[in-house]
This record gives sequence, C-alpha cells and structure tokens, in this order.
Amino acid sequence: MNQQCLSCIIFVALILSVSGCVTATEEAATSTAPAWTAIPILAATVAPTSTVTPHPIPAEPADVIFHNGIIITMEKSQSLAEAIAFRNGLIQAVGADEEILALQGPETKMIDLQSKTLMPGFVDSHTHILKNIGLSMEDAQQLALENGFTTLTEMTAPPEFVEQIKVFAGNGKLRVRTSLYLEYTDTCGQVQGDWYLKYPQTHEFGEMLRIGGVKLFADGGEQTCGGIAYSFDPPGGQGRGNLWFTQAELDKIVAEIQSNGYQVAIHAQGDRAIEQAQNSIAFALNGETNTPRHRIEHNAILRPDLLPRYGEIGVVATIFGTANTCREVNEGRMTTRFGQEHLAWLENWRALVDANPELHIAWHGDYPAVQPISPLMHLYSLVTRKQVDKNGNICNPPQWLADHALTTEEVLRMMTIEGAYALFREDEVGSLAPGKLADVIVLSGNPLNTHDGIKDLSVLVTAVGGKTEYCATGKETLCP
Repeated sequence: MNQQCLSCIIFVALILSVSGCVTATEEAATSTAPAWTAIPILAATVAPTSTVTPHPIPAEPADVIFHNGIIITMEKSQSLAEAIAFRNGLIQAVGADEEILALQGPETKMIDLQSKTLMPGFVDSHTHILKNIGLSMEDAQQLALENGFTTLTEMTAPPEFVEQIKVFAGNGKLRVRTSLYLEYTDTCGQVQGDWYLKYPQTHEFGEMLRIGGVKLFADGGEQTCGGIAYSFDPPGGQGRGNLWFTQAELDKIVAEIQSNGYQVAIHAQGDRAIEQAQNSIAFALNGETNTPRHRIEHNAILRPDLLPRYGEIGVVATIFGTANTCREVNEGRMTTRFGQEHLAWLENWRALVDANPELHIAWHGDYPAVQPISPLMHLYSLVTRKQVDKNGNICNPPQWLADHALTTEEVLRMMTIEGAYALFREDEVGSLAPGKLADVIVLSGNPLNTHDGIKDLSVLVTAVGGKTEYCATGKETLCP
C-alpha cells in the first residue's frame, strides 16, 4: 500500500474514532479500500444552517485540474481525495484521479501536485491585518496571501476604515475575501453610537467584502486600556481587571444590536467578562437557538463552571493559536501573571472542546497584536503547545500547558470550516465540495502526517476563486 493511501485510511480512522464509531487502530488494520470516495460532480453540499445556495456546476470540461496529490477537503463525508477540478472559479468535483481526470478538455490546465497537499485556504475569524499601520492595504493583503489566507475578518472596523475599504474593494483591488465587524465600542468600552446602522449585514454568495456584524468590548486586555476581568486576585497586586458595563447594560446592548439584525462579537478575555458575555447572549436569545451566531472573542481565562454554558447557549467561540511558551519557560511569564493555581484555566482549549463536542469553535490570529502572522505556526503551537523563539530555538511547554493541546484534525477545522461558520460563509469557503468557491492553498507537505514538522511547512500557492494570488518562487508549475 502506498503512503498516500495509508495516510487517507489513518485520517478517516481518526475522524471516526472521535465520533465513537471505531478506533484508529481497528480502521487501519481492517480497511482495504482507499479512504477517498468521489463526490458526484453535480451535487452541491449545503449545510443545514445554509444562508445561501452554492452555484450549480455544469458537467463540462474543467478549467483547472489538480491531480496526483493529497486533497484535504474538511468534508466529513469525504475527508481526503487525490484530485480536484475547478470551473468558473468554483469547485467542480473532488475525488480520485481517475474520475477527475475524465473532466479534462483541450483547454484544461493540468497541474500535477506531485504528492503535495492541497486544502481550503485559511479562514481567520478575527484579525487586523488590513489595518496594519506599517503597511499599505495592498502590501497587507499580499502578506496575508503569502501566508495562505483566503478569508479575513477585520475586527473593530471604525467608520473611516469601512469607507476606505469599500473604495478599495469597489476599485477591484481586494483580493482576499474580507468580513468587517463594525465598531460599537472602542477598546476602552466607549460606545461609538449607532453609526453601524448605515451598513446592514450582508450575505451575498462570493462577495469579496462583507458586513459581518458588530464588535464590542466587555473587558480590557494586554493590548487595550484597562485589564482582563478576573474573578480572582492574580499575583503582584494587579487587581481583578475592568468590566466596561454592568450586566444590565450589556444585556441591553446585545439585545438591541440583535434586534437591528446583526451578529454580535464580544471581546471577553477574563472569566468575569466571559460570564457576563454568556449571560448577555442568553438574555438576547431568550431561550431561542443562536441563529444570529453571536460570538465571544478570545475566551482566554476559562473557569471550569463556564465551559458547559458555551454549548448550552450555543455561543460561537474564537480562540488564540500561539502560546507564550518561550516566555513561560524563560521568565515564568504566565505563572507570574496568573498564579500557579489558575494555570489550568488559561487558554485551555482542550477542556473547552471536551466539554462541548458539538460547539462551533474558530481559531483567530489577531495579527498584529499576536505574532507571528503564519497560520502554520499557530497550527504548530496549538497541536504541540511548543513555540519557536526568534533565534529558531524550540521552547517545550511545561506539563500543564502541554495538557491543553488539540489534535491536528481539530485545529484544521477551526482554521477552515469553523472559521467560515463564524462568518456565515460555510456554504462558500472552508471546505472543498462541488459548488463552493475555489479558494485553496497548496502546502509543501501534509500537516496530518506530522506534529513537529508542521513548523517546517510552507505555503506554495494561494488561489482565490480559482485565480492564483500568490505563487512561491520556483513553484510556477503548481500555479494555475
């Protein structure tokens, strides 16, 4: 059996073992068929929570075919494939080489992946890349594309930035799909008024610029005024941080924004702020399902009693990737700041996932506040809790931090389809299925086959709508 087929079987086994159907060992030992199965060429995959319908795909020759590769689809019905076809900027078909090569026509661009990995482009559910003060918007989005982003989310967008990027997009210069979350409060909790009502939330299939929702701050944080709102006294007399609103005030704000037709994204890092945000979302929903997909951003201090409430309310949670492992190892950074007894609460994504197996959890990069920009380095940190310092040295996590690690499969979903769900874009991007947008990346290797090796992977190609927006030097044969 070749390595590619074996990888397919192992990955599917891992997925099934999570659902309790079969163990990875049993599946690897008993499977004799390839793990990929062909998705029907004309079948569009639409999630139950669909807000838009993917465009139908004609059964005509493909514009582009990638073959002889490892295709990570992020689709539960078909986790891996060998080949993928694009037509008119959409995914036409995904499956085995033999099936997809049948779509070749005289004008089809054929790309031999040579066993390299193709997967959905990274979806960042919360960042500030395009507002990066040190770069022009053109340079900022080029940086994003070079790192494999095909969908971004500009959080806390003030009026002047909204107008700036609207002009930018209107001139055809926006090359990364971008969602804006409109500024309701500044970082210090100061309400900016109802100006956001001028920009209704949008859900148009394939749009490059989307009005995603409204952003507000419940507490302070390291990069903001004020402090993270804890329920405990951290060492050094730092105090318990700052809540910007009373519970009644935040309840009213969230309910009002919801009544105006917007999704709400609430910055809440400390456990006091998380509890307050959970309460306000529950108040606004009033027992109903979280169809507006109200979000809590960061979720850094996870007090144990708060964990099951995420699932009970149906909150969409976003989480950091990179851990401050080097500063903890070299300086005792986290121990000094939060205290030994509360380290188990700190960014314990393992506990969050385990307490809420069906919860929608999306990764966010939060660049430039959080470094580095590379999603691959965030993936590396999330699955190993290790960190590479500026000199290239590996910092190994203490046991309490290592216990918080996630699996590669879990994190890749957070960085693709779950990020798309947080943005109401799961019918467009985040997985590879017929009818979805051809927003993909090609990686130098397969992240499913390694842990420590993830840090050494690189993005070779980034395509948005089937169009190459980044091609690594010397990799032109991979670029359609």
